[in-house]
Amino acid sequence: MDQIKKARARRSGFTLVELLVVVSIIALLISILLPSLKRAREQSKLVVCKSNLHQIGMGILLYADDNRSLIPRGPLPANPFDLGGNHLATNQLWLGKGASFASAFSQCEFDGLGTLYQTTVRQLNLFFCPSDNSFNLKKESPKVPKTRGDELLCDAGTDFADDAFGSYQYRQLDHLPDNAATGNLDRLGFHTVDNVKVRVQALAMDTNALGLDEDSFHTNHKAEFSNILFRDASVNTYRNRNEVLALSRDVFVQAGMGNIQAIFDATDQLLINADYAYGSSPNDAPQLQPAR
Repeated sequence: MDQIKKARARRSGFTLVELLVVVSIIALLISILLPSLKRAREQSKLVVCKSNLHQIGMGILLYADDNRSLIPRGPLPANPFDLGGNHLATNQLWLGKGASFASAFSQCEFDGLGTLYQTTVRQLNLFFCPSDNSFNLKKESPKVPKTRGDELLCDAGTDFADDAFGSYQYRQLDHLPDNAATGNLDRLGFHTVDNVKVRVQALAMDTNALGLDEDSFHTNHKAEFSNILFRDASVNTYRNRNEVLALSRDVFVQAGMGNIQAIFDATDQLLINADYAYGSSPNDAPQLQPAR
């Protein structure tokens, strides 16, 4: 009888081989599930980002309604080379006290979408994509003045003396055609590129710049996707095929070799691609001729 009980006791446990099989099955299931969970997490960030841009778009409509149909924009440029002026697309929110070349001329002022935050959309988190790899909310929000008193502290060696950047490239008055009223939301006009009429539609989009260093490399969604905000406050998501919705690494290589114009030309083409994406594919956008 004792021998039978001992035999049953031995058979009631798992053998080493059985345990290894179970562990292998669990490992296999994890390897199958983890990529799916990761994709689901990234997809949720993409949706939050899209919602952010939509709310920004609604804010732009409200701003225009209160400001003679004009879109928010940064300070007037001191000269054509003023990178902090309202004539250039930017993801900058705040111009510090000469913290960079962008704030060499205009200082201690809101820029780009920062003017919208200052006046209309007071939720700072909306200006940051949850899938931003560099200019994220935690890093940049302390640099953005929250009150008029903060703005006056720009010279005092506080965080507000630094430049602050958000996640979204905002058009401002960049690459608006001659037939457009300056920044009038209802009359942004159109370009004719290679005999194709391209109406100005895009106001903001995910910042995807594949630069050569930490200062110039910035992507949302790993530059695989891009959300684009259009002037009717609608937002669409596009796969960034062939880097048509990004500033490519080659552009920054050219700039590093002294061809700074390459960045301006690439930005103009990027805006054309984004405009053309309204109702079509950005990959089919007509191509501008580079400036000479």
